[in-house]
Amino acid sequence: MYDLSVPFQRDMPSYYFYKNYFQPPMFSVFSQPAGTLLGEGTAEAYVTHVAFLTHTGTHVDAPAHWRVGGHFLHEVPADHWLGEGPVLSVKKGEMADILVADLAPYEAEVQPGDFVVINTGWHHLWTGPAADREGAIRYMERAPGLCRESAQWLVDRGVATVLVDTPALDSCAHMGYGDGSLESHTTLFAHNIPGIESVGGELDEVTGRRCLITCAPVRYVNGDAFPVRVLAIPL
Repeated sequence: MYDLSVPFQRDMPSYYFYKNYFQPPMFSVFSQPAGTLLGEGTAEAYVTHVAFLTHTGTHVDAPAHWRVGGHFLHEVPADHWLGEGPVLSVKKGEMADILVADLAPYEAEVQPGDFVVINTGWHHLWTGPAADREGAIRYMERAPGLCRESAQWLVDRGVATVLVDTPALDSCAHMGYGDGSLESHTTLFAHNIPGIESVGGELDEVTGRRCLITCAPVRYVNGDAFPVRVLAIPL
């Protein structure tokens, strides 16, 4: 079993962190050195409180995030959280679009109902702002990704879920740092296909293989997004 998730920790890149719009996760630890009201033996209790933007780390975007009438997280059918599919190698550089021509060689491998994982190589640049401020900005704002045509190619093949190793489904050329069109978000979410962003971890070790994949978030009612832990077992 392979873990395709980035670590969830204090030092994580998040949208516009350098402008203090959205901070990385904030952790508070509640310790009870004298014990708690639960009685004897509870002095070692360890409880945390975490506040974070839902679009942080390896996370799922629900269709309702960018589509009026789209599924919220609690409405997404369970077969979008557990399934099988190919892990594709599509190497791309800064701000580049993943094109239909990049996906076409894999047409025989992509089946209706598949979970399609795309490895652009961008996950190697994941870093937190405390470790590398400029690197974190680059990771968030210069990434490659899908465009309208490549997203439609996936829709036409009836995929269930799309996973990418970039901070957004769209190339940054189509995010707020570019033309702001969010082309692939719009295209996929029109068909209630959820997207998993910022995949990483042991992704390279399963690239080129077909895997059983699980990527379920908590059952967040009216949720737009939430961190997930993506696990893959090669078939």
